[in-house]
Amino acid sequence: FKEILANMAGEVRSYDLGAEISKRVIKINSQVFRLPHVARKRWESYFQDRTNRMLLSVVDSYKPDLIMVYNSVFLLPKTCELMRKRASLIFFMGDSPFYTPQNNYYLACLPYADLILSPDSLWSQQLNTIGLSRTMYFLPGPDSSSYFRIENTDRRPEDIETEILYVGSSYLNSWGYKKALLMSRFTGFNFIIYGNSAWKRWFSFFPELERVYRDSGFIPQEKINRMFNMTRLIPVDGNPGILNGVHLRLFEALGAGALPLIEYRHDLDHLLFRDFRGELPLIRDYSKASDLASHYLRNEAERSALVAAMYDYLAKEYSSSANAERLSEALKR
Repeated sequence: FKEILANMAGEVRSYDLGAEISKRVIKINSQVFRLPHVARKRWESYFQDRTNRMLLSVVDSYKPDLIMVYNSVFLLPKTCELMRKRASLIFFMGDSPFYTPQNNYYLACLPYADLILSPDSLWSQQLNTIGLSRTMYFLPGPDSSSYFRIENTDRRPEDIETEILYVGSSYLNSWGYKKALLMSRFTGFNFIIYGNSAWKRWFSFFPELERVYRDSGFIPQEKINRMFNMTRLIPVDGNPGILNGVHLRLFEALGAGALPLIEYRHDLDHLLFRDFRGELPLIRDYSKASDLASHYLRNEAERSALVAAMYDYLAKEYSSSANAERLSEALKR
């Protein structure tokens, strides 16, 4: 996003509210829903007042012409109203505004936006239905500084080569079952899952997953990039919160040279890759996911060529300059 905005402005500053708040406070806020309603409201009042004063202080000191917000960063509607009087206000919806456990005022903030950027066309349609028409389908494009091909292929002791790799958390609800169901289709290959303990909940349904599972906490981005360079295929499942859109793991996999096997979503071929001439590696039926993986593992030249073609298409269509032009035009309307 900084690169996109740099194409539109002479100076761009970023502000990470989470980095300015202690881990203890963030932890309390993430668990506050467990408290009785009276105690929860008291905490929310304190926390929201504190964070919104911090955000307004940044705006007052910098005096920007444009403010881009990722999700809602605990904003309150009254704060958005003040911000919009001082600058153009843009929201990028990294998560659905209709499911907002971290900020119950997310949806109430969006009417103050000059523009709402959505990576999911159905989210946009839902906002249009409730009267918010200033929406635009938008994806930031590949982050080549974080996910890229590693030229030095010297192996390290910790390196593990795989045919298929999945890095990500599971869930204790039906979202977790759905994820486990898809991943169970790849256990016949050289496959590893790195994730949280919630994966274990599903071993009784899919016992074959226990063998490929590795319990893992936070993995630094640099290490994930190297892990992605050491594999050939990366499943990209459709989180149920993403209705028509696609998880950005797709971009990360391609950047590191791995082919994403992507659970089908409407926006993939209708918007994201609308003019792409190749055949996308789409999982339209879980029962056929294993066959799709086998095909690309048997045909390395086809796999490599498709990775290059998909990445080149995204890098061109969603480059920082192209996205900056889209934003500029949308703000003029």
